[in-house]
Amino acid sequence: MSLIHIILIFALSGAIFSLYKTQKNMPHREPFDDDPANRHPVAHIKKVLFLEVPIERIAAGYFAILLLAYVWLWVTSTSMPELELGLLMFSGIVFLLLFFKQVLVTGIADHFRWRVLLMLLLSAFLTLLIWHRPDVVTQPLLETAKVFTLTLHLLGLVLGLGGAFILDVMIFHFLNNLKISSREAVIMHLISQMIIFGLILLIVSGVALTLTDPGTYLENPRFQMKMTGVFVVILNGILLNLFIVPEMEKISFREGEMEKNSGLIRFAFVTGAVSMVSWFSVFILAMINPLEKFSYPLLPGVYLLLLAGTIARGLATKKIYEKNAE
Repeated sequence: MSLIHIILIFALSGAIFSLYKTQKNMPHREPFDDDPANRHPVAHIKKVLFLEVPIERIAAGYFAILLLAYVWLWVTSTSMPELELGLLMFSGIVFLLLFFKQVLVTGIADHFRWRVLLMLLLSAFLTLLIWHRPDVVTQPLLETAKVFTLTLHLLGLVLGLGGAFILDVMIFHFLNNLKISSREAVIMHLISQMIIFGLILLIVSGVALTLTDPGTYLENPRFQMKMTGVFVVILNGILLNLFIVPEMEKISFREGEMEKNSGLIRFAFVTGAVSMVSWFSVFILAMINPLEKFSYPLLPGVYLLLLAGTIARGLATKKIYEKNAE
């Protein structure tokens, strides 16, 4: 049995399973009513939605696209490494998305979704199979696709930085009445998912760009600092999504609520500052080539100074809200 036949079998299995789960869970995908329990980020997480789309539908579309593409390649006996490279990147994006949702559901909703795990494993296996297809991951092909990869990379940066900026603006707007409501928390949860999607695009396209010339990239101080910033973004994003987003409506400067949730409020302001500075730093490092002239120890030093200043400003803003509340 050839590699393409194995891909077809697993893509077909994934398509059937995800479509079955989509139909089975359809009665539970009703619009949210006025029940406060349904107007909460945890309700979205329990329903395993990504930007209001059930994750099973996203997976079903992914498996169907792979199935149709490889059926066509098999029937026509056509060799199209360019198409398969695009499918490989698409597969990597879906894998990371499913991984994110599984971690989120398990960590917040305290529910282990076996269907998500199965789709996750299928996508991981398909990604490895496509990776090992002939002539798919080669430096000449990656170099040829560099314009597409850079476009995807820039899109990830725009979504991440733009989402982080919008999130910061909205939290200050929502705090005009000194409290974030459940509906406002849901809106911020959706924006955080947009940021996660941008991060996923950034990671997948970043790997593809690095593989065009690993030695040059890994020795570049600007690239090393950029990877440091991405690592901080990932770590900060995990903390935000696991600990802040589900408790967002507890961020309040009203009497009796502010003292009880003081630690959460402080943590929210700190992680928000880290997110903004880190995304901005990654964007600047990606766009300004002359920064590679500076040494790696210098770049992290400047980053830490910016981080410390922004965190201090965030905590000072928190104090202003506290004084206004008094």
